[in-house]
Amino acid sequence: MIGWTLLSVLVPGAAHLRAGKRRTGIVILTLYVLLLATLTTVVLVNGTQLAGLVADPSVVTGLIVGCVVGGLAWAAVVVASYVAMRPGSLPRRAQAATGAVAGVLAVAVAVPFTFVAATARTSNEAIDEVFKETASKPIDPKDPFDGRRRLNIALLGGDGAASRQGVGIRTDSINVVSIDVKTGDSVLFALPREMENAPFPPGSAMAKRFPPPKNFWLPPGQGRGSADLLNGVWAYADAHPEVAGHARTRAGDALKGALGQILGLKVDYYMMVNMWGVARLIDALGGVTIKVERDICYGVGRSDGGVVKAGTHKLNGEQALWYGRARDHPGSSCAGGDNSTRMKRQQCVMNAMLSQLQPANVLLKFNALARAAKSTFVTDIPRDLLGELVPLADRVKSGRVATMSFVPPAYNPAYPDFPRIRRAVRTATVGGITTKPTPSATSTPSAGVTKKPKPSGGVSKLASTCAA
Repeated sequence: MIGWTLLSVLVPGAAHLRAGKRRTGIVILTLYVLLLATLTTVVLVNGTQLAGLVADPSVVTGLIVGCVVGGLAWAAVVVASYVAMRPGSLPRRAQAATGAVAGVLAVAVAVPFTFVAATARTSNEAIDEVFKETASKPIDPKDPFDGRRRLNIALLGGDGAASRQGVGIRTDSINVVSIDVKTGDSVLFALPREMENAPFPPGSAMAKRFPPPKNFWLPPGQGRGSADLLNGVWAYADAHPEVAGHARTRAGDALKGALGQILGLKVDYYMMVNMWGVARLIDALGGVTIKVERDICYGVGRSDGGVVKAGTHKLNGEQALWYGRARDHPGSSCAGGDNSTRMKRQQCVMNAMLSQLQPANVLLKFNALARAAKSTFVTDIPRDLLGELVPLADRVKSGRVATMSFVPPAYNPAYPDFPRIRRAVRTATVGGITTKPTPSATSTPSAGVTKKPKPSGGVSKLASTCAA
């Protein structure tokens, strides 16, 4: 009896057929086979689009309802299968024992459906929290990017440390990725955070406040020296709505405008990652294992706040954060390094996170990860566009990637040559990606291709020096 009830969990209708209730058994089994065939067909035919569909709120709602109905229906089939086997013919104790087992089986089959429904709801809430914007006009599935050949997205790393309350977020990592929407080929432009005299679009409120030739420049006593570098645009716009406007996205809009003027591109969207949010993500994952080359001080060359010791360690969120952001300072007692060194260590942290992600770990800690994600990402990408960005991300993954950095000695951030930067960008985007090697820092940069290396042993070659 219990054996047939258990079999009905895997083959619904089997117990009814065994009990002689052929019509009921055939109906249940047929419905099960049809459902299985439909799901298999959907996955095989539309597999690449499924992730994008999950970004659609109506699809998520349908998934939640489907899971609830499916879980209840499957549990009901288990109970009905047990009843079909006529447990009343058993002694009373046997009835109680087999009934308890059948009840446990019914609950067990409902648990996965409940988990998927809860995960879908949490995911939907997290997406709602991060992707708050809506498209200015309905998105045409046939032309989701409105005729644009390239999609340009600013990828920003923000330092929103609690110690900087009242100062605002400082964007210490500034990149713009320009993607060919047809081929997926992309160029990543990296700009130094200390670039000066950032220009703004003519006629904009920020351009009126900071006109050429000085552009983004503050006189002594008003923040001159650090607040008016490129990484200070976000904080200034956020703190001065009377200049930048009162829109929720004013800080990102101001920085997009500046980046667009520097590169000669229209920057469509931005995605900002708060580094302290990344620390919470790492904690939610249970830490990351990194090979630390030498002692790294917390802060700017200070050992009083803590030290990440040399060696292979599993770092928690705070340790990984300081490993990635520590800097040298005169008289420092342990290593920190310059901005270039910091960027390499930050790559190590990100690669460690990606290479050590385990699907089972993500599923078990999904709720904690979703909560951390809410405070980690800020973007103006509309949720309506997510369904189209997923297949584009697939094309980017299989496309070619070129990198171009406007850093010393080829470029002087204190006296940036914007026309030269724009010419280099135009060569890379209009002329297309070439197969020339990535240029050296002393040569005139061209769009050299850096093929994405295939990970070996789950660790990217970019992070080979810090791979555990």
